[in-house]
Amino acid sequence: MIMMLIKHFERTISLFGEGGLNESFFKETEDNLQAISGKFNITTVQAALLAILIENEPIETVKLSGALNCKKIELYQYMDDLDVLVNKKLIKRFMPTSFSRHDSPFYTVPVDLITAIRKGTEYKDTTYENMTPEGFFDIASEIINALEEDDLSMEDSIFETSDLVRKNQHICFVKKSLEYGLEDHAIFLLFVFCCELVKKNENTINAGKLGQIFGSKRGRKLIDRFESKEHILTEKELIENVCINGIADNENFRLTNKAKDEFLADIDLKVKYKKNDIIHPDTITCKKLIYNKNILGRVRELSALLGTDNFEKIQMRLAEKGLRRGFACLFSGPPGTGKTETAYQIAKETGRGIYLVDIAETKNMWFGESEKRIKAIFNRYHSMVKSEPLAPILLFNEADAVFGKRQVLQGGKNGPGQTENAIQNIILQEIENLNGILIATTNMTINFDKAFERRFLYKIVFDKPDTESKKKIWKNYIPDLNSEEAVQLAKKFDLSGGQIENIMRKNEVSFILKGQRQSFERLEALCEQEYIEKAKMRIGFGA
Repeated sequence: MIMMLIKHFERTISLFGEGGLNESFFKETEDNLQAISGKFNITTVQAALLAILIENEPIETVKLSGALNCKKIELYQYMDDLDVLVNKKLIKRFMPTSFSRHDSPFYTVPVDLITAIRKGTEYKDTTYENMTPEGFFDIASEIINALEEDDLSMEDSIFETSDLVRKNQHICFVKKSLEYGLEDHAIFLLFVFCCELVKKNENTINAGKLGQIFGSKRGRKLIDRFESKEHILTEKELIENVCINGIADNENFRLTNKAKDEFLADIDLKVKYKKNDIIHPDTITCKKLIYNKNILGRVRELSALLGTDNFEKIQMRLAEKGLRRGFACLFSGPPGTGKTETAYQIAKETGRGIYLVDIAETKNMWFGESEKRIKAIFNRYHSMVKSEPLAPILLFNEADAVFGKRQVLQGGKNGPGQTENAIQNIILQEIENLNGILIATTNMTINFDKAFERRFLYKIVFDKPDTESKKKIWKNYIPDLNSEEAVQLAKKFDLSGGQIENIMRKNEVSFILKGQRQSFERLEALCEQEYIEKAKMRIGFGA
């Protein structure tokens, strides 16, 4: 069996001794060097140099003679061979930077080559020259991800991006970096912000993210310099604090509009979203909903306002008056009163899709991550409003989970309380800037923060159905009931529409199993069970 390539490198390195690249060394390692040189189409001398560089990289040129166990003057005989390895992309030669611990030119080995040798896979000579802007940021993002996953050191990451910059001077990012006279470490930091926006649709980076990438001490130092405006990126107005309601958030930073316009001029910054993120109106089942008279009028009014012609006219009128154009609506009331289903039926009637927010997905244990997820939701929705023929409805179901009362912070500012407050500040600001339609439903308005109240243009309280409405609901769900039975059930049991629907479903299950409908007495028993089950829920949750 042919020895794996990594074994040839290991044996070559193990046999290299004080004699350096002498005749005895080449004789002992002949088979190994032949295997390496044949693999990469290089000479045995170049194969030996590659093995030694892999063992010692990164290494400065002035220290290379020590690694080769030769005098400095003898090193010159190998410079042409080193140039061949550089030209074949088997090694890289870098000049020192302000962020480097090296004082003279040095050599490194590409990560992809090490991976290919270790795994026994083919090494592809990748040339990152004359790339498209999208491809340019793809590679930059891969370098940053490798740093985050500890596959690259900070120093190597900066060297890799500086090499990428040097080979793609037609890219707007590179042109502007040179115009502003940015050094390698500042360019790398700007790469981090730009890749976060271009690749992840996220314009904000928080203190936790900077600490994760640069290390906690260096990340904190960056934040301090941002806050004091002593960093070149803040001095040049390329990075700024996130502001919420006019107050600077000193833990969150973003690219300025100036930076986006200048450095990302050749990138399409439309926020991407998947078509299946939207519930299409054609997939919503038409359902007859029965309300009390006062609620019916409000629902019909809102549905009319959100119709295509009316909505566009209203938005134009509001814009002319300098007023906010977005429609934020709050549906509140007890469970089972039709809040969520009303949102779906309005969407179907007006031909609008629904972007349903998964509240559970907005929660994350990592500090700062929940805020990013909430922001990403609104970024996707803004893109939907611009791209879809009709603005979809952004639906926050059971919204009290994220619209709750703000916490009074005590002691340290980091923690769940700060996260909840930060989420609410983001939502408040986004509702202010809304250009579409938001509907929030809740069973418990008592948990809502007062700051949200004025943000909702329309508020509809869904009460439990009155006797007349319950009678209609009973007849709608179970047509076999006569009017007297429907009235009797409506008067005797204070049930919501959702609870009556549960009983109807049990009635249908009985018909499937037994081939007959429930008797009136059985329906009454099922109504009693709804009360029992509800009481158990109250006891279980201490309500």
